[in-house]
Amino acid sequence: MAIDRDRAKRLMDDIGELFDSLARPLPTAVRDRLKRMLFGGAFDEIRQIICESRPPVLMVFGRTGHGKSSLINALAGKEVAAVGRVSPRTEQGFRYEIDFPGRYATWSVIDTRGIFESTPPEGAEHRSSEEVLIQGIRQYRPDVLFHVISAQEVSTLSNDTRVFERIQSEIKGKDGIEAPTVIVLTKVDTLGRAGCMPPEEHPRTADAIVDAIDYVAEAVCHTRNATPINPSARMRGVMIAEGIYEAVIPTCTFKDAEVNWHWNIETLSDFVGRRLPEDARLLFAQALGRKTELRRMSSGLIKRFAGIAGAIGADPIPVADIIVLTPLQILMIAVIGGLSCQEISKKTARKYMSAAGLNVISAVGLRALAQQLVKLIPGVGSVVSAAIASGGTYAIGKSAEAWFFSQEKRSPEEFRGEWETEVEQ
Repeated sequence: MAIDRDRAKRLMDDIGELFDSLARPLPTAVRDRLKRMLFGGAFDEIRQIICESRPPVLMVFGRTGHGKSSLINALAGKEVAAVGRVSPRTEQGFRYEIDFPGRYATWSVIDTRGIFESTPPEGAEHRSSEEVLIQGIRQYRPDVLFHVISAQEVSTLSNDTRVFERIQSEIKGKDGIEAPTVIVLTKVDTLGRAGCMPPEEHPRTADAIVDAIDYVAEAVCHTRNATPINPSARMRGVMIAEGIYEAVIPTCTFKDAEVNWHWNIETLSDFVGRRLPEDARLLFAQALGRKTELRRMSSGLIKRFAGIAGAIGADPIPVADIIVLTPLQILMIAVIGGLSCQEISKKTARKYMSAAGLNVISAVGLRALAQQLVKLIPGVGSVVSAAIASGGTYAIGKSAEAWFFSQEKRSPEEFRGEWETEVEQ
């Protein structure tokens, strides 16, 4: 299960109805003001993260036979691209719309014509592959570019990178396109003692992979400041602080009737997830069930909801806290559950509340009463009230996150200190 945008919209309707039922006794002007506070803050967050999410657009380029199609299959976790063809297929390459049934996710992946192919595809115009790649980038405006290079060929491809440097300069100068680009070293199982995988169990292969990474970083990317992605395992890849590339990541996607080596694909997909625009991250992570990235999104959402709750708590309207915080917190819990790949609904929120022994409405009611009393303190009441509202919302969110993502039953009280630290930062 994953987040379905239609279900998310129905959830917002349900939360709106809950708000209307709570706010019905209030004067119309007050009710409208409170509704703007909820809909203008929390609902906008949900629309941006979920309802306006879009498929990521990924583009792979490089020489024919270097493993572009195999890389697409490995990233998607299933066979979607034709593998093993040596002759170029189409001038513009091939666009895959990859669906992930049951996860409400789709990717757009463009597999381009190989760089420096000696002959164009049958029936294609005799344009350079450089021109074709520039046109493809302009047409598809990819979120991330993969320069695919066979690990055995790294010493022969300096011309390829010079061509891509010209391409990047043109599309940035004329079109304002600045897609993050990563060099993907494929076929690393051919390094060292060929076929000895995984490298964690074969030091000779591991050393050969590190040598290839360092060669590309220094001789091709012209940097000596490459930082290991994993500090304890340089063979997993490096990040580059300057130049046209942002990382060099080795991979293996070898597969035959007896062996299926997909090595270091997770490092690559994690890098991609961090570099995608925010509106493309949900469908990328959701397609793969990447709990790390989805939990990172959840943590960011909790902080923003806590900030909204703080603004509500500081509002001078009597009883505003309980009327708005109740639907706000239920909405937050349901979305956290959705990000953990459960159904996004009030039912999901109730699962957490039942497991945690919490009645959010009652808990909010007690907290709201405390806030109303605090507001009677001249000069400082609203400030203290805001802190209670934001801290309480953050604590409930982190407790729900621990339960949904890690099946840990942790009280919201355990997280109050964390919010104080967040505010200080």
